[in-house]
Amino acid sequence: MVLSLKAEPGEEVSPLGTIEEIKVMLGDFNTASDGSKNGSLGLERLYGPGFVVDMPTSVDTPMQVMASIHDAEVAWPVLSRICRRLRWSLTDAESGQTFI
Repeated sequence: MVLSLKAEPGEEVSPLGTIEEIKVMLGDFNTASDGSKNGSLGLERLYGPGFVVDMPTSVDTPMQVMASIHDAEVAWPVLSRICRRLRWSLTDAESGQTFI
């Protein structure tokens, strides 16, 4: 799943924020790093209820982040709330279907 900022028709897509801003925003939804140093892989991983979020560390302000769901029953309500409050959308990378 891809999390990105919602854009109105004709509106240019903006970055989600800086890595630090994204971490603070997602922290309000019980989503945070486990403290390990995995930046050498080019990603920072945040763990949330039923999902993980991988953010690219090669850019200062990512346009999108990847979410992997491992417990849909727990993850969907949290991801829905994240998208509503932060004006983000959730898109299935395989089908292209946008859910939120």
